[in-house]
Amino acid sequence: MKNISIFKKIKLFYQYLKLIKSIELEKSFGARVDNAGRIYTVLNIPSALIEEPYNLKSSDIDALSESYIRDYSQKLAKYLDSNGLLEMYSFYEMKKVAKYSYLLVYGFSMFNSSIYYRYVYITLSLLILLIIFSLFVINF
Repeated sequence: MKNISIFKKIKLFYQYLKLIKSIELEKSFGARVDNAGRIYTVLNIPSALIEEPYNLKSSDIDALSESYIRDYSQKLAKYLDSNGLLEMYSFYEMKKVAKYSYLLVYGFSMFNSSIYYRYVYITLSLLILLIIFSLFVINF
């Protein structure tokens, strides 16, 4: 994948965006797609999985949660693969947001889409400022 040109990666990224926005992730998995093309969800671990909370250490809760998160990720991966996104997504991050809740983020596999959009917005902002400045200088 490293040998693919940046233009091909960008083309594949826009195909990925088109596909990811066309499938129903919120109904099936409770996951949403943001403007940068990242799939994110807050996964709450069911209370049936965790017995009595006062009997468990936080490391035990994390171990129990890990298998539930892995199962969720495998189901999501099968769903995405069946909708034509094979090898176009990857796991970005997992962050614990509460005792029994985890933030899971998936995104485009060839580059980090949020960094790409940051560069696009900065470049466009600078171009617009340059155009405004040049029009101002030409008029005076």
